[in-house]
Amino acid sequence: MQPATRPAITMGGISIQSLGAANVDALRQLSVDTFTDTYARYNTQEDMFLYINKHFSAEQLLTEIKEACNFFFGAFSNDGQMVGYVKLRTSEKPAELATLKHIELERIYVSKAYHGKGLGSVIMQHCLAFALQQHYEVLWLGVWTKNEKAMAFYKKWGFEIFGKHTFMLGKDAQVDWLMKKHLNIPQ
Repeated sequence: MQPATRPAITMGGISIQSLGAANVDALRQLSVDTFTDTYARYNTQEDMFLYINKHFSAEQLLTEIKEACNFFFGAFSNDGQMVGYVKLRTSEKPAELATLKHIELERIYVSKAYHGKGLGSVIMQHCLAFALQQHYEVLWLGVWTKNEKAMAFYKKWGFEIFGKHTFMLGKDAQVDWLMKKHLNIPQ
């Protein structure tokens, strides 16, 4: 069951807001732009096309927004432009975390213009606060083994590798590290 829609939270001049159906077009554009900026140079055009069309169509994103196991939050600049977002979900169940209440940070995307400006940290702070508020014990994620920049970011936040899995990008099977962070739940 999804918690009630939360009011906008402002951190460092960035507003963090729950996303809904009205945000699908901006969400789609930001997804395509950031995914392409990050991964196009490492993958074939065909695999990129297949992945983007499957996972970032307006229909797919709208379906995901409506699912109770997913939580989308957008980061908005002062002029109202979505400059980043995060998708958290509870549907994936890694065997290694079976005894813990866990939530996955499936996507954390930041517009290229905001790289190096602390927006990723603002979004991560929001993820951790949300997970704690919902009494999750572990926040976990998958990160491509070749994405050293992202791995360094997650390690800085206290995530540690606990396994790996296969991630399909189009027709290409790639390996992701699974990383987790134990949360200190207030008593």
